[in-house]
Amino acid sequence: MAISTPPEARQTQAGPRQRAEPSRSEWVADRELLRWGGVSGLAGVVSMIGAIVVVVALGLPDASDSETLTDFADIESGRIAEHFFYLGALVAFALHVFVLHRVLRATHQAAALFGTVTAAFGFVILAASSVLHMSTSPLSDLYTDPDTPAEDLPAIEYAWHGAQSVFDTMLATGLLLVPIGIVLLGVAMWRAPAFGSGVATFALVVGAVGTLGAAIEIVVPGSDVSAASVFAIVLFHLVTGWWTFRLGDQERVQVASDEPTPVG
Repeated sequence: MAISTPPEARQTQAGPRQRAEPSRSEWVADRELLRWGGVSGLAGVVSMIGAIVVVVALGLPDASDSETLTDFADIESGRIAEHFFYLGALVAFALHVFVLHRVLRATHQAAALFGTVTAAFGFVILAASSVLHMSTSPLSDLYTDPDTPAEDLPAIEYAWHGAQSVFDTMLATGLLLVPIGIVLLGVAMWRAPAFGSGVATFALVVGAVGTLGAAIEIVVPGSDVSAASVFAIVLFHLVTGWWTFRLGDQERVQVASDEPTPVG
């Protein structure tokens, strides 16, 4: 009577399985994806700078300033331009994060997946709160309408403050989630020869700073420390975007270590 050998035993007898060498078409596709991802990250940085330039050049008031409601007609075009730049930056950053997941999943699948999903949730929330002028515009029209009774003006102001608080809550939540995702992506980068410990350390540091800034803003509303989270996100995509783009120019991209992973 023949006794079949268990699959595990056959694998042990045959020796460790060799990693399949990617085909040339796969390498070309990966290089193209890396270039696109790098361009996306850098484009997000440019778009975010564009939003800042619009605010500074036009002297736009803070979104929570009452002038945003009372004089919205005078700043509406600038606000719309600012919000479009901001939304474009968020979309570009999210695309770059998904490309990073494609590169890092072979080195630390858990950290790459959890970091990508967490950052993606953050970008979705930030994007949902990006077009604040959509709620300000109708309220401003009511506020400045000559036919609006004077006794209704305080109610309109309260409605505007209520809408603003909802958007502020979404902003703080998104600015907390994205840096947490950056920290997890930094963990995955530690095992990726394509990035190295230098880029990984940078990701961990800026992610931690951004997380701390957003957390302080949530605990102490109005402290404006969340600006550190914004700068952390921009710096992360500036450095890793350029790094990703450079990887796309290499003939071969070593994603994972060639050393076999121990089993058992």
